[in-house]
Amino acid sequence: MFRLETERLLIREWEPADRPAFTAITYNAEVMHYLHAGQPYTEAEVDEFFARQARQIAEHGMCMGAICEKATGRLVGFGGTQPLGTTGDLEIGWILSRENWGHGYATEAGAAAMHHILETLGRPRAVAIIDPDNTPSKRVAERLGMTYEARYTGEQLGHRHPHIVVDLFARLRD
Repeated sequence: MFRLETERLLIREWEPADRPAFTAITYNAEVMHYLHAGQPYTEAEVDEFFARQARQIAEHGMCMGAICEKATGRLVGFGGTQPLGTTGDLEIGWILSRENWGHGYATEAGAAAMHHILETLGRPRAVAIIDPDNTPSKRVAERLGMTYEARYTGEQLGHRHPHIVVDLFARLRD
């Protein structure tokens, strides 16, 4: 079972009842501005996302899970950790619904995911890939103690989307 907890958040595996909230997040143009070429997920892509997360749990014991407020149980975004393409690295990530921007949830979720990689799993480093123009997410990475490493294409990373261009941030275990 994949579960990360912070003071305010729970990051957990997906449940079938989460689909409408997930879809609503991916249909918001502001949220998707730096993701998925700014386009909402199609129903087939939502199906693939949930199937991919189930595979990640089965194969690696981790996923980009549902981020929920502990106090309300409300789904506020998705994030967690997953293998990054064919690099051998584990990446952290966070995507929040528009109404939940500015509450520190991205930093809190990112910190939990990074702690999982570096401390719980004992891996030497954690990485995050960020659209080169996504300044707010770069600030989150910097708050997490991550530093810019280089710009890569998805093809260079062995990512499922070879055409993407991303800035890779990394943090080494202390």
